[in-house]
Amino acid sequence: MRKIVFSLSLITMLATSAALPLVSHAAKPAPSSPMRMETPKADLQDMTAVQEVLRDLMAASNRHDMEGVLKHYSPNFISGDSLSLKDIRGLIQDTWKMFPDIKYESQILEIRINGDWTTVESIDTATATAKVDPVISTKPGTMKSRSRGMLYLHRLGKHWEIQSDATLYEKATITYGPFENVNIDVETPEQVFSGEPYTARVKVGVPSGNIAFATLSQEALTYPQHSTKDKFRTLSSDKTDLERIFKANATNNNEVVTATVGFTEIGQDEQERPTINLKGILTVVKRVNVTPKSTFKEENPAQQVVHYTADGKVKVEPNTTGNSAEDDTMSGPNQSEPDMGEPQD
Repeated sequence: MRKIVFSLSLITMLATSAALPLVSHAAKPAPSSPMRMETPKADLQDMTAVQEVLRDLMAASNRHDMEGVLKHYSPNFISGDSLSLKDIRGLIQDTWKMFPDIKYESQILEIRINGDWTTVESIDTATATAKVDPVISTKPGTMKSRSRGMLYLHRLGKHWEIQSDATLYEKATITYGPFENVNIDVETPEQVFSGEPYTARVKVGVPSGNIAFATLSQEALTYPQHSTKDKFRTLSSDKTDLERIFKANATNNNEVVTATVGFTEIGQDEQERPTINLKGILTVVKRVNVTPKSTFKEENPAQQVVHYTADGKVKVEPNTTGNSAEDDTMSGPNQSEPDMGEPQD
């Protein structure tokens, strides 16, 4: 089960998917190969069982069967975003309520089985109709998402349970109105260090006779989601991009960057008065994975002692004497020696 979790002024959503098409676990030898390699029977049985879990999970997701989806999850499931199984249930419910016709597809890139553990790597997509929003448009919009990540499964008896997941890349868009002639690009790093600043930028190719406006915000991936408010900024032919510097959270939560772009067409009414009509709104949400910073501190070289063993290996140990190498000098001729006095007769 893959997921896309993000927050907009319009939605909080989770997209789930799995399985099909599946890839072979073992490569087949070439016909001319002098050696015939066979996949162990136990591995084939495990592969078949894992594939069946993925197929059933995909089918349950597309028919919006909550219990059919969650039965494949461990009660102790914790996602790569630190979300529990209870959180996942809530996110799925929010998604299906907002997108009643959402459909999922998945391309399995690799299935790796190691004893009682399995890793499934996949590229997952979802499409849906976005409900009509009278403030934006009288017509429904379109939602599309794409992500790449992994599922981690554990075998209990004859059954496989999903224990956790990890998302490497994630992007989702919601579009209202025509955007065929509008070039929009949202740039964000896919990974940043905890507590460190990073830059996000949205670039817009404003069509002639139009005015574009945009917002750019950042928030941590949590559930329930707390949306960040941001004001719209007008773009022009001279300034066609919006750039902001964000600081990654220090709690090691993964984040999303949300860019909302709209454009209006300038015209005139029957009295030749200028008019401005909203033509379209596009929201782009991209994941930013937050990596914990290392707390490792290298010792001061002056406080280290290097030992060379007989086999040529190097062993570095702290200098427990408290003296650096520069202090460990032999007494020289210029150094004074204590006065021992004249010898006695």
